Amino acid sequence: MNNMELAGALVTSPSAAFADLKEKPRFWFPLLTVCLTTAAIFIWYYSIVDIEWLKDRLFSANPRMDQMSEQQREAAGKFMSANFLMWSSVASIVITIPIMRALEAVYFTLAGNVINVRYKFEHWFALSCWTGLPHVIGTAAMVVYLLTANTNQISNEELSLLSLNELFFHKSMTEPGFALLSSITLIHPWVWWLTVLGVRVWSGRSWLFSSVFALLPVVILYGAWAAWAYIR
Repeated sequence: MNNMELAGALVTSPSAAFADLKEKPRFWFPLLTVCLTTAAIFIWYYSIVDIEWLKDRLFSANPRMDQMSEQQREAAGKFMSANFLMWSSVASIVITIPIMRALEAVYFTLAGNVINVRYKFEHWFALSCWTGLPHVIGTAAMVVYLLTANTNQISNEELSLLSLNELFFHKSMTEPGFALLSSITLIHPWVWWLTVLGVRVWSGRSWLFSSVFALLPVVILYGAWAAWAYIR
């Protein structure tokens, strides 16, 4: 399969896609697609958002701002320009996404060597990148939202309209669990299921084994995040 055929097969025949990926691992297409589309949407967002409204909103949710003098608040406001927010977001995206994919691949490589599911780092990195490709659907939803919005006073969480917080919980920025619930979207279960399926195709092991192996980092990460958010 070429890259477009492989992307389509993730929807229509994911087992065949992972079988093909097992024989010919590659990762640049999904990695660049997710990074570039996500970066592009934030460049667009910060180019049209009411930046003064956004800064007021961010500052009002930060209790440390109340401890600053008027001069310090003015300096912080000047520092947080649209360009600064735009390019810091872009830098975070193009650095964080590959690092997270690489860390996931490192886990699979090391854990796989222990439990006899041995593949090279390149294979696991490819699996991580391709299973993350559905996140472009969330980006497409952001595009539709920006095209149809009748205001430029749009918050970051409103932009992520498929997140659990935006759809169901509606927590404010100051409430516990806001960041956690804003980070999980309706796309994540699909991504996790694809990862489990990919492990099952590659390992030939049971659904239970594949689920534990694939989702253990997810359970640890989000479990620790939830504990920190709600217990602290």
